[in-house]
Amino acid sequence: MKANNKFKIGDHVGVISDTLTGVITKIEFQLITIVCEDGFEYTYKPNELIINKDWDKLISHSSPQDMTIKSVQPKAQFKVKKGNFIKEVDLHIHELIENEIGMTNFDKLSLQLKVAQKELEIAISKKHPKIIFIHGRGAGVLKSELKSLFKKYQVDFHDASYTEYGQGATEVIIYQNKK
Repeated sequence: MKANNKFKIGDHVGVISDTLTGVITKIEFQLITIVCEDGFEYTYKPNELIINKDWDKLISHSSPQDMTIKSVQPKAQFKVKKGNFIKEVDLHIHELIENEIGMTNFDKLSLQLKVAQKELEIAISKKHPKIIFIHGRGAGVLKSELKSLFKKYQVDFHDASYTEYGQGATEVIIYQNKK
């Protein structure tokens, strides 16, 4: 059998039908063994895996003039509402990256979630009371993954104002002293 040249030992990969990610440790015939961050080994066929891109290195919070072709610059905006600044982050892929050619749906979702996580952590560290993530309606995959992400933090979240955002945004309330 012909070996698959797409993957190599040491590549960071994700499982297409799961949220599992890991590092390739062995490639034999048409089977690839990965080790997840918990140390467990799993074996998959090449068509069940996708190479993970390291979005951390690409996401930049610098000014737009410092952007390189490969950097990602979230377009966060602030609105003044009732005397408070409310941060808005548009997670539509065309707002995050100039060219999405060659990106798989997994790549796009990974990038959107990484940007959301970084923006949420920045908002928490800067003690912003609220942040709104604009994700669009679509099939609801991004919205569902965002909910899973928000559950890891001491925040509350709900659909943002329908009159302002329609059905495509989630408002996150950040508590500084939530018990």
